[in-house]
Amino acid sequence: MLDENLPTFYIKSNVDQKHNRTIYLSQHGNEPEPTYTLCYPDPSSPESKNRYAAGLSDPFVTNVIYGEVLVVPEWTQPTLSAETIRQNGGVQPPPEPILPTQFTIQLYDPDQHITVRYKRKTWNTPATWEFEMPQLTFRQPSNSTLDQTQSDPAAADVTPKLKFSWRKDSKLSKDLVCLLSGKTSNFPEVKGNKNKEPDITISIFQALREITLYEPNLYRP
Repeated sequence: MLDENLPTFYIKSNVDQKHNRTIYLSQHGNEPEPTYTLCYPDPSSPESKNRYAAGLSDPFVTNVIYGEVLVVPEWTQPTLSAETIRQNGGVQPPPEPILPTQFTIQLYDPDQHITVRYKRKTWNTPATWEFEMPQLTFRQPSNSTLDQTQSDPAAADVTPKLKFSWRKDSKLSKDLVCLLSGKTSNFPEVKGNKNKEPDITISIFQALREITLYEPNLYRP
């Protein structure tokens, strides 16, 4: 734990359903409480073959789904290289899944499609998974009938989007860090709209088991 006062999520495996995990939330030194269930397809089910999927649901009402993702990978083709076959004992190596360069997360209530794109590393930048989310998601409370007929800000093209990226914390670390790197502009041609702030650390994912949010930084966007 980085700081007991920061919101920290703990991912724990379930005893009864090993393909599901419970996510607990702790803050201000309080005892962790179940907040979400991270659901995976039953690996023994035929429908799960060649599928990578996950869903985030309520820990007590499992049919309340907050978001889900499905990836159907492409596979490597049989090789015709005699050298590769020789190194594999004289037989064709089995096909392997190809890492996708992007996938889509479906969020619900309000509905949103978040596309996550992989950006390869360069000589001076690490590999990253980048995505954008609307700066405003929910409508402001209003008693106006006209306001209630308007679409959610998340679906409006004019709503600015915040840019995020996940990357390794360092070359030797297995931890992942999420950074905020500015937001989109409806007027990119205006010079004054260029983002001059450095990337802001939003979250760190430690050992694939613990996610800490840097809550003070959430107010800066």
